Amino acid sequence: MLTIVVLGGFGLVLVVAAFIVTEVLAGIRRDEPTGTEEKTAGRVIRVRGPVRGQLPSGAPAIYTEVIVEYYTRRGEGPYEVARKFPVGSRITYAKGDRVIVAYDVRTPRRARLAGRVSHWPALGLPTAARAA
Repeated sequence: MLTIVVLGGFGLVLVVAAFIVTEVLAGIRRDEPTGTEEKTAGRVIRVRGPVRGQLPSGAPAIYTEVIVEYYTRRGEGPYEVARKFPVGSRITYAKGDRVIVAYDVRTPRRARLAGRVSHWPALGLPTAARAA
């Protein structure tokens, strides 16, 4: 009887350990990039603000809206992405600023502003593709 209890307890410990290991491995796989996001250069085409409106959460707010136009790395586009910044934000954008846009290659295409750049040489298609 004692042997059955000990083996049962040991089996239970093994099952719990197996569940913990699978959760950890699933978390690691979830954090790995899936290869569906790419980054490209974009240009600020419009800055609106201060604007009174609602955030996606439904809370009323005063914000500055930045709208960026970008082309994908495959030459698709132009697409637009917008981001709302609080009025008191230290992040400022002006029309013509160059920014990094991270976008999802799958449809529906979702994009987000990933930062500002000043050193990327060209927007849109490479110069060889434009000449053709």
